[in-house]
Amino acid sequence: MIIYSLETALGDYVLNADDIDSLTSQNIDSIATRELAKGRNVDRNNINFLVESSYLDEIFNLAIDSVRGTSYESKMLTLKNFCMFMNIFDIRNSISHPNRAFPDAYWFRAAAIASDPLILQLGLGDVRQALNAAISENLTSPPEEWLNNVSWAIPNTLPLTFDHEITGLFGRDKETRDLETTLSKARNNLIALVAPGGVGKTALILQFLKDISLSPEWNSKVDAIVFCTLKNERLTADGIEVIEAINGIDQIKNSIREDLSSLYSDRQFIDFESACEILASEKILICIDNLETLLIHSQREFIEFNECLPLLWRVIVTSRISIDSATTVPLSTLIKRHAVNLSRSYFKRRGISDFRQEDLELIATKANNNPLAIRLTIDLYLKGVDISGSINRSQKDIASFSYTNLIESLSNDSIAILEAIYVIGESSKSELIDLLEFSNEQISESLNELSKTSLIVRSTNETGNDLYNLSDSIRDLLLINPRNISIRNEISQSIKDRKVKIQEQLTRNHLLGINEFDSDFISQDIAESIRSLIIDLNKVLNRPHNKRSQTELVRLKNRFSELIAYNSTNHELLFHFSRILQALQDEGNTHKILEKAISFDPANPRYLMAKALNYFHKKDYPSALPIFDSLIQYGFNRPGKSSKKFAASLTKLHFLCLLFLGEYNKIINETNQWTTDTDWSVIMGTYRASAFKRSVELSKQPEDIQNAYNEVITIFNEIFKNQNYPLIACTEANKMLKDLIYIGSDRPPYSESFLYQYVKFIADHFFDIILNLRDQSIDSSENKLFLQKLYSIKFKASTNPLRMSRWYTPDKEEVYDLEHIQELKADGYTIVKVYNLPEGNFGMSSYMFARDLSNNQFYLNVHQFEHGWSKWGNIKLGDKVAIKYAELKKTSSTPAIDIRLIDTFENAVPERLI
Repeated sequence: MIIYSLETALGDYVLNADDIDSLTSQNIDSIATRELAKGRNVDRNNINFLVESSYLDEIFNLAIDSVRGTSYESKMLTLKNFCMFMNIFDIRNSISHPNRAFPDAYWFRAAAIASDPLILQLGLGDVRQALNAAISENLTSPPEEWLNNVSWAIPNTLPLTFDHEITGLFGRDKETRDLETTLSKARNNLIALVAPGGVGKTALILQFLKDISLSPEWNSKVDAIVFCTLKNERLTADGIEVIEAINGIDQIKNSIREDLSSLYSDRQFIDFESACEILASEKILICIDNLETLLIHSQREFIEFNECLPLLWRVIVTSRISIDSATTVPLSTLIKRHAVNLSRSYFKRRGISDFRQEDLELIATKANNNPLAIRLTIDLYLKGVDISGSINRSQKDIASFSYTNLIESLSNDSIAILEAIYVIGESSKSELIDLLEFSNEQISESLNELSKTSLIVRSTNETGNDLYNLSDSIRDLLLINPRNISIRNEISQSIKDRKVKIQEQLTRNHLLGINEFDSDFISQDIAESIRSLIIDLNKVLNRPHNKRSQTELVRLKNRFSELIAYNSTNHELLFHFSRILQALQDEGNTHKILEKAISFDPANPRYLMAKALNYFHKKDYPSALPIFDSLIQYGFNRPGKSSKKFAASLTKLHFLCLLFLGEYNKIINETNQWTTDTDWSVIMGTYRASAFKRSVELSKQPEDIQNAYNEVITIFNEIFKNQNYPLIACTEANKMLKDLIYIGSDRPPYSESFLYQYVKFIADHFFDIILNLRDQSIDSSENKLFLQKLYSIKFKASTNPLRMSRWYTPDKEEVYDLEHIQELKADGYTIVKVYNLPEGNFGMSSYMFARDLSNNQFYLNVHQFEHGWSKWGNIKLGDKVAIKYAELKKTSSTPAIDIRLIDTFENAVPERLI
């Protein structure tokens, strides 16, 4: 009575003013344009027509126009604002649709409007009289046509009753606002409300569409609403009930055509296409419920259907599967408070009031706050099943009802991903790549397929990477119904193996003292999938170069590339990737990746060291040296600041760069105090000696060479006196001291005192030096020749120190019997000299190699030797033997078929005469 009275009173206010000139063209245009679009004759100068055709909001605007410039203008504006504050449009909608709840608050709001002094001040006394009559219960119903029709209602084919009306719609205010915002944007012509089964997609969309159909502000945006559903099953307490439903695009088109025919009864549509053509200028909103029924099998067909619609038509769908071209509005389960309220409301509506709060909370929690699961649980309980049994059965039924058919349509890779996420929980793409050993393309394609469903939930971590988890309901389904148990078992075992591998790596780090300065160090805060992969890399790179598999390195490179695609800012992952590239000799990309790693952690000494080493290996010493120097400047050349291995390498590489750049004086100056350095006296002394030696390599002045080598000998004497023949010093001393190539000639260019000191150094240290070098032997031909030269030097004032050495005795020259040689040659033997004695498993090989004077190669085997094993071991490098062979081979060694020893004695003819 009150609202009807308000509308008629405002209309009368405009009619009584009867001043068409006072009405603004904007207000007249909004009414006239709409009525003209509906095919009605429009008289813009007919005030009665304008009032009859206006909505509540528009009648207020016309009333305000009528009092423009008068003292009533401000009062009419205040009244309109007050009515809007009281949500008068909601009250009007509720009056016109008795299926909607009519809260008590609506009565008090209407009463507040009618009792406001503004009503009487504006002369709207009929409104106050209606209030007084209502209070005295002297009720008069408004006309039937006013009750049953709302002039601004949008024609629609929505269901007359909704399933959720028994309880109302709980906790969907935000989603309703999201839908309204999305639909308000004209460019969004395809909108998808996506959520798991039972969450309330249909309830929300129906309530939303009903609300906008009764909202004046939407009347200018939508001309008609068409609703069709593809739902073919309904879950009840008695199980899944099959219902008749639309199936396929053709049936959807036919359903829409029939609905449009009922809404536009004055027009004839032969088929769907003709309806599109005739109504092309109408703003039609089509809602399709449960679209996944179609999308599972023919998403492309639906996209084509949507593309053929008129430009002004729009589509909104509900689905468990996302649509590629749609604007998606996600819908999650209820929050706990709303789920509990839904449980309470449903119990009350079913006539149960003696329920416990803890039972309501238990039902909501166990149902994962899923509205359908809550209602199903309560239905089962009312059928006599206890709460626990109702919960278990409803969980199983809702999961099967919502997901079974959907999962069966997935590819094997997508099912594998579901099983993987089930085992490991929330997962990143890189973790899935590592565990399943899928390619980046496989993972992306499968996740894209799953993302179109409600089976997985995507979130973003603090680094911006996507994380994927199962929705609660699908986790329950997989619990009771694994889709691929073999993959699940494999993943579980892989995770166990990975944890064992990581623990072994931590133990190894502890035992070997590996820290963040070592190239194979792995930090503990890195993802397990990345750490596991780096451990695999370390195992390969820790092998000798000749035992590394190129195929294995390439496989690791590909796995790293897949992970980097989703962890492009992880500097540790990038650094270890550069190690693979270095092993594959991809120098250009090694440097590029190292630079990228450094950009994310600029002060990391391990990365800077690797970058400098990259320059060093490319012989770009000018670029490498400043990096080494900067690390030294920060003190990383000291074990206390880094590690012993890192500090030693840094110190060596610094001096090596200076050596290769010819900065000998700089090395000499930097090592003046080498003997007192507590960490690197040996290294500094060794490179100091190298600098002295190299400084005179091009000199032709014996005196300069002699002075430099005096320093070398002094340094190594000091090192070997105070240290136990360190390897670096032994290696360098062995090379340097043999470079004095003039020693042993008939006229040595050095002074006798220098030569004496030199030979004495050899006599004192050479045996221990060679003993500490794995690739050296005191009996090698090179060392024998070297020692023989020194042994032959004669000193005027003293005895050659090498002749007094206990460890060195020169070999006696073997003198062969010339007459025996001639006899052997006459018998067809060839005289050959042994040049290679391979080592066997027990120190002595069964074969050796020799050559004749024409440099022909021969293969000698103990089984062709006249004395067999008994004297085979007496044959030394350089010995001569007599052999016979069948046929001389030019491309390989010729095997001997008979081997004889040659007689030797002291007075035989000298070898040079043979």
